[in-house]
Amino acid sequence: MNNSRYRYVIQAHVCLVRLFSGGIWASAGSLLPFIIGAYGLTSGTAAWFASVSPLAIIILTAPLGLIASRVSPKKFFAFGALLQAAGLFAPLCDSFLPLLITRGLFALGAGITFPLIPAMAAEWFPARQVPLVNGITLSFNSLGNALAFLFTVPLARATSWETTITIYSGGALLVAVSWLIFGKDRKKDKPGVPVDNQVVIDARPPISIFQALTRKSTLLLSLATLGCWGLGNSLGAWLPSYYNRVFNMPLEKASTIVATITLVGIFACIAGGFLPTYFHRRKPFLIIPGLLLGPFALMCVFFNNLVIIYLCIACYGILNAIYGPTLFTIPFEIYKDSPRTAAMVAFTVQITGNIGNFIAPLMVGYLVDITGSFLPGFIISAVISLFMLLAGLLLPETA
Repeated sequence: MNNSRYRYVIQAHVCLVRLFSGGIWASAGSLLPFIIGAYGLTSGTAAWFASVSPLAIIILTAPLGLIASRVSPKKFFAFGALLQAAGLFAPLCDSFLPLLITRGLFALGAGITFPLIPAMAAEWFPARQVPLVNGITLSFNSLGNALAFLFTVPLARATSWETTITIYSGGALLVAVSWLIFGKDRKKDKPGVPVDNQVVIDARPPISIFQALTRKSTLLLSLATLGCWGLGNSLGAWLPSYYNRVFNMPLEKASTIVATITLVGIFACIAGGFLPTYFHRRKPFLIIPGLLLGPFALMCVFFNNLVIIYLCIACYGILNAIYGPTLFTIPFEIYKDSPRTAAMVAFTVQITGNIGNFIAPLMVGYLVDITGSFLPGFIISAVISLFMLLAGLLLPETA
C-alpha cells in the first residue's frame, strides 16, 4: 500500500491511541471519590492522582524531545503506547504510592505519544490537511474523555475502581500491540525533498530545546497552554466532586453533566480543524476562547441551576476544544520547513501546559482543605486561562 493510502492506517491508530489516553486521563476526576474512600485520603493528597500525570510529563518531556528527534517515530510511538497501559497493574496496588507510579508510567507514555502525533500528521498528510487531521485526532481525545465521564462511575460501582482502570488500560494495550504490527515510518525518496506535496521530516533539528523555549512564539503558546490546560484539568478533576459535595448531586449525575464538556468537544475539535483552514485565520481561534473560557467555567460553579449549568458547560466545552487544532498547528506553520523542529516546539509547549495541569488540581484540592471551599481554586484557574487571550493578541497570523 502506497504512502497516500497507508496514511489512513497510521491515522486510525493515532486516533485510537488518543481515544484510550483521553479516557484514562479523564477518568481521574470520577475515580477520586472512590480512591479517597479506599485509602482514607484528604482532598489535597488525593489530588496527586490527577496531578502526577502532568508532573511526569513536565520532568520527562525535554529529554523525550531530544530522544524523539533521533529515533524512529514508529518505535518511539510504540514505546509510549505500551506505557499508557500501565494501569493494568492497578489491582496489584495495595497502597496509594504504587497506584501513583502506574499513573506516572501512563503519563510517560502520553508524554511520548502526544507531541509525536502532530509531527506524524505533518509527515504523512499534505500541509493544507494538517489542521483538519489534528482536529479529528483531538476529537477522539474528547470522545475518550466523554466516555470516561459517562461510564467510569457506573463501571466502578458495578465492578470496582481497580477493575475500571484495568479495562481502560487493556484497551490501550490492544492498540499498542496493533501499532507494533501495522505502524511504520513513512518512506522517503530523499531527506528534505517534498513528496506528494508533503514535507519530509529533516534529519537533524536546527535549533535546541533551549532555543525553542526562548522564542517569543513558543513562550506565548506555552503560557496559553498553561492557563487553559490548568483550568480544564482542575474542572475535570474536581467538578464531579464539587457538584456531589456542594450541590448534593449523585456522583453519576455529576459525572454525566461534566461529560457534556467533552461530548460537545468531539464536534468542536473537528470544527476547530476545519474553520481555521476555511477562513485562513488562526488568531481568532485563540482570542475568542481566551476571552470566554474563564467566565463560562465560573458560571458552571456559581449557579446551582441545571439549565444554566448545562448551557455554560456546553459553551465551555466548545471553546475548550476549538482552539486545540490551531494551537498545535501554529508551530508547524512557523517551522514549516522543519517538522522535527516544530515537534520540539510542541514538546516545549507541552511542558508548560502540563505545569498548569499539575498545579491546578493540587491547588484546588489543598485550598479545599485550607478554606473548606472549592471556589478560590476555581477562580484562580479561570483567571490564569486569560493567557490564551494574550497569546492570541500577540502571536503573528501564520495561516
